[in-house]
Amino acid sequence: MVIFLVLVTFLSAGIYRMWFYQAPRDNSLFYMDNGFMNYSGEDIELIHGIDVSSHQGEIDWQRVANTPVEFAMIRAGYRGGIEGLQHQDEYFNQNMQQAAANGIKTGVYFYSSAITMEELEQDAQLVLDMVSGYQIDYPIAFDMEIYDEVNGRINSLTMEEKTSFALRFCEIMEENGYQSMIYGNLDWLYSHLNFEEIQDKEIWYAAYLSIPQMNDEFRMWQYTNTGQIDGISTNVDMNVWLERAK
Repeated sequence: MVIFLVLVTFLSAGIYRMWFYQAPRDNSLFYMDNGFMNYSGEDIELIHGIDVSSHQGEIDWQRVANTPVEFAMIRAGYRGGIEGLQHQDEYFNQNMQQAAANGIKTGVYFYSSAITMEELEQDAQLVLDMVSGYQIDYPIAFDMEIYDEVNGRINSLTMEEKTSFALRFCEIMEENGYQSMIYGNLDWLYSHLNFEEIQDKEIWYAAYLSIPQMNDEFRMWQYTNTGQIDGISTNVDMNVWLERAK
C-alpha cells in the first residue's frame, strides 16, 4: 500500500513525464557549432532565433540579418515582480519595426506577475494593444517566473492559479488570431504549472545546456543567455524553433 501511494504521488506530480516520457525527437543529436545550436537528425529542422528587450539597447538589425538569425522574440513589456505595475518595453516598437524592415520574422513575449485573473487579462489586453498593426509570424508567449524568492508578488500563487493564468493568456491570444506559447524551464513547467493541462500548448523551453533534458514536446528552446550576435553589443538569449522535416 505504501509503495502504491508513493507511485501515485510520483505520477501525479508530473515527475514521470519529466524524466521518462520521450517525445519523437532524439535529444542526443543536438550539438553546438560556431555559437549556434544544430541538430544532426533528419526528422527535425531548426530555425535560429533570438529574444530581445530593452536590456539589449540599440540593435543594428541590418547586421543581425546577416547572421543565421531568422526570427526574434521581442519583449512587449512586463508587470513588475514586486510593485505589480505594467511597463511597456521602451524598445518594443523600434525592435518590431527594424526587425521587420530587415526581413527578420517576429514573435512577442510578456512577463506577467499577475496575481488575479483581472490583472492577467489586463496584461493580455496590453499586449494586444501593442501588437496591433504589426505582422506577427511567431507566437505571443506568456512568461511568468519567480522574480524574488522573498518579496515576489507571485510567490503565494498556487499551481492551479499559475496554470489557469497561463492558459487564459493563451486563450486570449488565440481568440484574437495569434499563436500562443508558454515559457519556462523544467522546474517551472513541471513544478509550478500542471503540465498535463498545458501540454497541448506550444512550449518555449528554457535550459542553458548543450543537450536538452526535457523529454516532452517543446516547440522552441532557449539554449543560452550568453549568445554573441553581430549587431548586438550585449549578450543575447539564443533560441531554436523546431520544425518537423517535411
